[in-house]
Amino acid sequence: MVTLPIRVARPVTLLAGLAVTGLLASACASGGSGPGTAAAATTAPPGPSLSIPVIGDFTGADAFFGTGQVEGMQHELSALNKAGGIGGKRVTLTECDTQSSVSGAAQCAAKYRHSPIVITVSVIANLKAALPSLTGSLVLASTNLLNPPRSSNAFQTAPAGATAYAEVDQIAHASHFPVLGVIASDDSVGTAQLKFIKAGMGSTRLDVQFVPPAATDDTVAVQKLLSAHVPMIYAAALGTAGAAVIRAYSQLKPATPLVVTGADASYTFLKGISSFEPSANFYTIPGTPLVPGDIHSGSQAAMAAYVASAKARLGHAPDTIDVSGAYAIDVAIAVLKGTGLHSSLPAREKWLHTHPIHSLTTVTFSNPALNVLSNVPPGFDKIDGQAFSAAAPRFPS
Repeated sequence: MVTLPIRVARPVTLLAGLAVTGLLASACASGGSGPGTAAAATTAPPGPSLSIPVIGDFTGADAFFGTGQVEGMQHELSALNKAGGIGGKRVTLTECDTQSSVSGAAQCAAKYRHSPIVITVSVIANLKAALPSLTGSLVLASTNLLNPPRSSNAFQTAPAGATAYAEVDQIAHASHFPVLGVIASDDSVGTAQLKFIKAGMGSTRLDVQFVPPAATDDTVAVQKLLSAHVPMIYAAALGTAGAAVIRAYSQLKPATPLVVTGADASYTFLKGISSFEPSANFYTIPGTPLVPGDIHSGSQAAMAAYVASAKARLGHAPDTIDVSGAYAIDVAIAVLKGTGLHSSLPAREKWLHTHPIHSLTTVTFSNPALNVLSNVPPGFDKIDGQAFSAAAPRFPS
C-alpha cells in the first residue's frame, strides 16, 4: 500500500519571495514515506493559524493541475493574511498528494474525513474517488464538469461545463455562421462537450470530425473541415488529440480561426506546444476569465491587480488553472468568514446557497439544481505565446 505524503505549506506571508514550485518541493511527510515525500518538515512561525486541507494531484501525470491550482491561491491567501487572516488566525494549506491516482485520492480523503472543510484540486476521476470518504466535510471542488447535485456536500468552485460551450454558440450566432466546424474526441468527454454545443446552436449546422483522444496526427480531420470551408474550427478534443489538432492546424497554416477549450489555456499546455503553436488566428474559451477584458467593468480593477501580481510571482501570465485556484480559495475564505470557524456543515451549505461571494468577479451558488458557481463569465481570448488578450465574441474581430 502506498503511503501518501502530507505537505504542510508555510503561511503565505513568508512566501512572497519563493517560487511556488519551491513551496511544493519543501513540503513534509507525515507517517512513512512514498514518492514525492520531502525529508524535512516546515514549521509555521509562532502565533495562531488555521490550516485548510487540500487534496491534489501534485506529482504524477496530472501534477500540472494541482500545482497550478495552488499557485493561483497564493495571491488571495497572501492578501488575507496581511489583513489579519480569519478570526485573527493566519490561513495555511495542508496538502495531500494523490500522486495523480484514484487510490491516492481515496487515501488522502481517508486522512481528512473528519475535516470540516476540504479543497480538492484533482482531475475528476480522482475527485470522485475522494468524495465517498468526505461526506461530513464541506468539499470545495475545483474540477470542471463535476456538476454535483444540490443535495451533495460538494460545491464546484467553477462554472457549469455548459457555460464555456455557450460561448461557442454566442460566437457562431454573433458571426452569422451558417456552419461551424468541430473536432471532438470520440469518448464520453468529447461527446458531452458536443452535446452542450448542439443544445444552443439553433439553425447553425455543425460539421463534426471525431478523433481518438490519444491521436497523435489529426491532419485528416483538420483538412476535411478546411476543405468544407467552415468559417471557424472549435477543438473540443482533450488529451493528446488537443495537441495533435493544433500541430495539424499549424502545419496547414489556414486563415480559418482555431478555438480551443479552456483546458488548453494552461501555461503548461502552451509551453508544450510552443514549437508548433499557431502564430495567428489562435483563440481559447477558458472556463474562467483570464484578463480584465473578459469581465464587467466593476471587476476589471481587481482582475487587473490579480493578473499583474500573478505575472510578477509566477513569471508568466495567469492561466485558466491559476484563476480557478483563486476562485476556489476565495470561496473557502468567504464561507469561513461568513459562518465562523466552528459552524456545522448544514450551516455552511445554507450560507453558500444564499450569499454572494466576492472573488475576481462576484459569484453565487444560486443555481436551483446544482452546487455550481454562477456568474462566472468564460471569456473569449486570443492566445499569443503564453499571453492572453480579450477578443470580441465574433469573427472577424
